[in-house]
Amino acid sequence: MTDWRTEFDEALLRVYSYTHLDNRMPKEYLPGVALLPREMHTIEVILHHPGVNTTELSRITGIPKGTVSKMTRQLEERGLLEHFRRNGNRKEVHYRGTALGRRVFDAHTDFHRVNGRAFYDRFDALAEDQKALIVDTLVRYADYMKEYCDSRAARHGCRHTEERGETSD
Repeated sequence: MTDWRTEFDEALLRVYSYTHLDNRMPKEYLPGVALLPREMHTIEVILHHPGVNTTELSRITGIPKGTVSKMTRQLEERGLLEHFRRNGNRKEVHYRGTALGRRVFDAHTDFHRVNGRAFYDRFDALAEDQKALIVDTLVRYADYMKEYCDSRAARHGCRHTEERGETSD
């Protein structure tokens, strides 16, 4: 009989492998507007958190601050979001979605409504305590992996923690 840890690790490996493949393929949400999943999900976070700054966006998405800055510039050039600065703080950059960004997000939501139905139908069939346990496990694993990666980065002299938005903007 296989140890539960082995089954858990193998399941995570499969999730990671398929997610990695999916993350490398752009999806055309509107004619002429194709986005990688992390670009789309960055727009989603900005729409859910209007006025979010670079540091907080990095923390929420797990994407390094430098990458967030580059990606948001590109998304702004494409008309999907805009940046602004608040009065009294010329350094800190904040973001909000545009009308086009909202339309793309709505198309993204429709995509998930259709394509995610099979998964969520299975998930919805579980008891509430089972769903809560799964979510708790995934959050704990994500927190563990962040701590693990931060620790490894510190040992190797990398700026991983700073890049992920753990310092002030």
